[in-house]
Amino acid sequence: MRNTIADYFCELADQGRIQPRVKRLIRVESSPLNCGALGQQPGSNFVCGGEMRFIGRGNDVDTIAFSPTLRREEDGRFALYVGDDEEGEPVWRVPAPRSASKTCSAP
Repeated sequence: MRNTIADYFCELADQGRIQPRVKRLIRVESSPLNCGALGQQPGSNFVCGGEMRFIGRGNDVDTIAFSPTLRREEDGRFALYVGDDEEGEPVWRVPAPRSASKTCSAP
């Protein structure tokens, strides 16, 4: 779960939707998570809260709090709720792995 959320934040940084305030990013990590189900049925969506840490050279750290809504996909991966489409249907996104991120996999 922590990896999925870190992947998502790296994707947001790649898209310019967030800009970590650290020089020369070394790694991205999630704090321990607090999660809770949004329903009583098995397979219900859930929310996890915590902090994302962007860690740079010289121990610079930028922290962003988060609490996304998630669900488990049929293939076992986790998807994050990113909003509704034009018809009002929920849109879920499985983020690309950090290894594909130009922001988080940079040397």
